[in-house]
Amino acid sequence: MAKNTLDETREIKVLISQMRAFCETIQDILHNADTAEIGRYSSYKDMACIYNDFAEQVNHVLQVSSMIYTFNISDIPSYGNAVWGVEKKILEQVLISAKMLLASLEGSIDFVDDEFDNIENFFSSRLRTVIFNKPDKEIEVQNAIESLLLGRGLSKGTDYDRESGKFEFSGKEYIPDFIISKLNLCIEVKLLRDGRKSKIIEEISSDITAYQKVYQRQLYIVYDLGAIQNEVEFKGDIEKYEGVRVIIIKH
Repeated sequence: MAKNTLDETREIKVLISQMRAFCETIQDILHNADTAEIGRYSSYKDMACIYNDFAEQVNHVLQVSSMIYTFNISDIPSYGNAVWGVEKKILEQVLISAKMLLASLEGSIDFVDDEFDNIENFFSSRLRTVIFNKPDKEIEVQNAIESLLLGRGLSKGTDYDRESGKFEFSGKEYIPDFIISKLNLCIEVKLLRDGRKSKIIEEISSDITAYQKVYQRQLYIVYDLGAIQNEVEFKGDIEKYEGVRVIIIKH
């Protein structure tokens, strides 16, 4: 999943919402004591067909067809040719299969999002501790970040890359400071001096638009030398974009 685009991730999240609603609907049917059992499960075959449609969509986004169970609709008896006990059993099978399908969808994005959280928290808590002198250039902050990555056991060229992945957007070349391919994540470092806050915000806004074409996740590490008074306000307009986060490190 780390190579999914934003559109693919949105598609997965929509599928998750739809499948949760689907499971809730079946559960409501199974536990609806206000309806006699002889007619309560009459939608069993329709639900199996809907499940198969979901399975096809999940196979499309996850590409794991060998792991996805589907019902042979022609083997399912039509309404009127099955007793309510059989109808209930089929509905229960559809619910179990749908829950397993839902778990596959949820697991496909949870790992990457959790790792993104871990990276963000790691830099938030550790970066300031490895910068002893007030930096004059962004490369000093970049070097500190790379030291932390290496200290965390990541290998350059395998787990991360630095200043690679050049691409063009709107006639301009972009090279992210760091990329972590397995998370489809780019990391940009900004050294913020007094009087450059508006300029840095403009730079980040421009980067976001460009990097969204290539990376699903973006992390901006802003090393602040005293220019930011209100961190929430600074982050507000930047973090409104999906998959974009900002860390402010104060010297």
